[in-house]
Amino acid sequence: MALFFLLAAPAAAIGAALRGLDPPARALTSLAGAVALDMLIAQGMLATHHWSWRGGIVAVAAISLLLLLLVLLRPVERILKRMPRRTGKTRSS
Repeated sequence: MALFFLLAAPAAAIGAALRGLDPPARALTSLAGAVALDMLIAQGMLATHHWSWRGGIVAVAAISLLLLLLVLLRPVERILKRMPRRTGKTRSS
């Protein structure tokens, strides 16, 4: 159960951020990102001598939740609407 959570939580958060990709690419990218995030958390905990399996699960949950909240609170569409549109005209010198 814990191993499923360690892959599913970050994969769901990363997958939510990658809305523009087609489903197979999105699944593969989010799974690879989840594995990379898990390894970075484990490496950081081992380097600081604070390794515990409970701490690892809490760290993965916190980072996944933060990433998911950032995606849900700041959608890309809002950012793109605020950007000025280009007319496509180029200057000739």
